[in-house]
Amino acid sequence: MNGSRAADGRPPEDPDGPDAGAPLVARELAGLAEGLEIGPVPYERVLAGGRARHRRRGLAAAAATALATAVVIGAGAVVAATGHGTGSPVGAAAAGAGTPAASPSAVVPAPVTPAATTTAPAGRDPLTPVRAVVGQGRTPDGREWQAWVAIWPAVADRGQARAQLDRIWEERHLVIPGLPREDDGYAEQRLRSGKDWANLYLTVDGRRAVDDTFHDVPPPAAGPPPATDRTRGPDGALLGFKGGELGRTPVLIASVGPDVASVRVAWSDGTTTEVTPVTVAGSVPRWFAVPRKPGAAADTVKLYGADGALLHTSTDWMR
Repeated sequence: MNGSRAADGRPPEDPDGPDAGAPLVARELAGLAEGLEIGPVPYERVLAGGRARHRRRGLAAAAATALATAVVIGAGAVVAATGHGTGSPVGAAAAGAGTPAASPSAVVPAPVTPAATTTAPAGRDPLTPVRAVVGQGRTPDGREWQAWVAIWPAVADRGQARAQLDRIWEERHLVIPGLPREDDGYAEQRLRSGKDWANLYLTVDGRRAVDDTFHDVPPPAAGPPPATDRTRGPDGALLGFKGGELGRTPVLIASVGPDVASVRVAWSDGTTTEVTPVTVAGSVPRWFAVPRKPGAAADTVKLYGADGALLHTSTDWMR
């Protein structure tokens, strides 16, 4: 008996067999159908591109675990104590110290030395995010806000994916008690993505706010970073609406390409705000934060290169 198989692993057809009279196309379609995998529709992957700009996925890092925290403020860097999401104030330490400040109630960071980036810790532990402050200021009523980016490294297996989602849920659950856990199907999607996660959120007077969002970002080893997409512009979200923490002065936290050296916001009252985007944990995008100005709307958000060239103009943020 001939034991050979076709290129797809099936035995050759018998011209005198039971399917000899069936049309060739029908038999080929039947063969293809046998190889189809049936499973749930991957809604997150289908919708991710369309909703990345204003996503509100409620996820963040473990509140009970002491994490090494890298802090970037404007063009400077400090190392801060963990605790974001626990409802407790956040202290700051001098640059490079890596330990909590003496007073846990302190919310104003210590003076910082100029630096443009924070680097990822050795090993890139998927259960230990690197966090950075990419902007800060005060609300009209005098409360201090800080805009944070937490980079959760890509996971290598299902166990890491499940553990990472659980860590994220534990922190987020403390500010939203009714938040459901993500299921194992979502953990599988997390594994397949192969990307880092950037969690964008705010703290107000050192306490984590309810509003946050998540964005997929390429890991540092993904290759040469892409230039700014001139048709798309900043990718981020306005935060501070949920829970009413910032009222009418929400904060735009967004990423831009690595070729962007400055971001300038022109307001309807004739004033301009300029900020410098920074790199967090070796991530490909650069990050910045700008609060909406009380009593004014943003006419334009413009991105400029290091040579002063205009790279992109947006007119749909903070209007």
